[in-house]
Amino acid sequence: MKKIVILIIILLINISFSQITNEQLHDIANKLNYIYGSNITVQIYPTPLGAMATGQGLVFIDPYFIQNESYEAIFGVLAHEWAHETLGHIPQVFLQQWMLGNNIYETNLFNQQKELEADYYAGRALKMYNLPLQPFLNVLIKYNSSSDYTHPYLRSHPSTQERIEAATKGYNSI
Repeated sequence: MKKIVILIIILLINISFSQITNEQLHDIANKLNYIYGSNITVQIYPTPLGAMATGQGLVFIDPYFIQNESYEAIFGVLAHEWAHETLGHIPQVFLQQWMLGNNIYETNLFNQQKELEADYYAGRALKMYNLPLQPFLNVLIKYNSSSDYTHPYLRSHPSTQERIEAATKGYNSI
């Protein structure tokens, strides 16, 4: 009897309780590659950013997102990262930082513009597949609010309200 209980516990430990399956994650990647005309890969990997474009045709998404967010929310987050990849934001950000001598104020304003552009394209991608915008907006509200600061020069991401407006504008542009 003890062996059966131990075996059940071992099996339960290996079961994923994620909101979306690997097949659904692969489906999102295929849809985004189609929309953006790209060949980007998504990999589940722990990142404190939740999701991250690398500038190398690879996007990381944290296991926490996979386990706790809906298909639509993950689609929006990945669409945002896909936009960074296909619009060349990552190399531009590093080049801009170098050219500005790492001036944090100018760099943060530059980053904010790129974030809003990626949010805009994420909204468009959601609309292209007739997915609701609200789950993505909820993620922005949930995670971006903790990085809101009083002065816009002191944050690398725009305010939550600016991001919501950019995503909504993209969604409504189609």
